[in-house]
Amino acid sequence: MSSQKPVIVLIHGAFFSPVHYRRLIEPLRAKGYVVVSPPMPSTGLDDTVAGKTYVDDVKRLLEGLTPFLDEGREAVVVGHSQGGIAASALTEGQTVEERKAKGLKGGIKAVIYLTALAIPEKGATLMGLLGGTPPPIYRAEGPFYVLTEYALSPESNDMRIPKDEQMAVSKALVHQSKASLEAPVQFTAVDVTVPKTYIVCSEDPSLPASLQESMAQAAACKVVKVEAGHFPFLESTEKANEVVDIIVDVAGQ
Repeated sequence: MSSQKPVIVLIHGAFFSPVHYRRLIEPLRAKGYVVVSPPMPSTGLDDTVAGKTYVDDVKRLLEGLTPFLDEGREAVVVGHSQGGIAASALTEGQTVEERKAKGLKGGIKAVIYLTALAIPEKGATLMGLLGGTPPPIYRAEGPFYVLTEYALSPESNDMRIPKDEQMAVSKALVHQSKASLEAPVQFTAVDVTVPKTYIVCSEDPSLPASLQESMAQAAACKVVKVEAGHFPFLESTEKANEVVDIIVDVAGQ
């Protein structure tokens, strides 16, 4: 086992970017963790997003993570929301045991799903889980899905963040590749061989707690519950710190 603290790989969700996760990233760095959290190629505002899927996201993540693994560092992967798909796929061939078998140092030691898509079935898609129809919070526009005005309104009840912070959050939101919501998952949460923890957000209106728990059970995850909505790190510093504490606990195991 590495004597250094593991690297934390934090994978943002659809329509969001790393800036929205400052309440997780900064406390982790203050505790001495290296945090790798690049913007995903499947999110953005221009046509470079077109056709991008979780496969492209994994390539981007490996660009940032591999140098640390090659130095012998271990890593804990944290996927939020849609980022859970890439979190699972990132582990393929990159766990500590798999790299050791190839004569390589370092590797991924654990995965954390934060109210995330820990999809258990090969070939499943996010759009399929939604019944094949986009929810009212986003609509198709060219190669993108874009958030609707309803998504950013108080009526949607998705974000549950203070009104004085909503404008800053909204300004940093981006579009999402249509392909990323429609691509069949080929490496699932069930395929992940390292210890898995699922943070169930019990008040999440976007991904109901019952669905979170069923995915966690199917993937044999340890379950930890937080009384929060889909974005606990935006709701309050206290909720963000709860998530940070869980990440630190897993990293120390």
